[in-house]
Amino acid sequence: MLTKNINKSFVNTEEIYRFLHDARYIILLYIVGDFLTTFHALNNGYGFEENGFLAGIMAEHGLWSLLVVKLLILLVIYWSYRSIKASVHSYAGKLWDISRLGIGLFGLVLVINNLMVIFVSLSLFEYLGLS
Repeated sequence: MLTKNINKSFVNTEEIYRFLHDARYIILLYIVGDFLTTFHALNNGYGFEENGFLAGIMAEHGLWSLLVVKLLILLVIYWSYRSIKASVHSYAGKLWDISRLGIGLFGLVLVINNLMVIFVSLSLFEYLGLS
């Protein structure tokens, strides 16, 4: 199992800085960008949250709960980062590269979608016929 190889010290500042640098586009697009554009759109009545899970959490706990969920997801990504980096398999480095690229691109799609809702009143997913 991957977690056997992980150093038990969860707080290693050098490793955290490396992770934050590696995950900068995830943080910029998926965490900050999606949160700010979603918060703005919902706060100003431009649209609604299509994700039923997130909509339920935000209805119960407010819009700021989205940021808490995003930060929890970032912790899961950090755990995955540590697991992948501790792996002895030859594909581990590529797995992290593909993961961060995929999550970053997903964040970009979410930001573009939210900006379209704000400025054009049309979701990217509706435009593509996916919603």
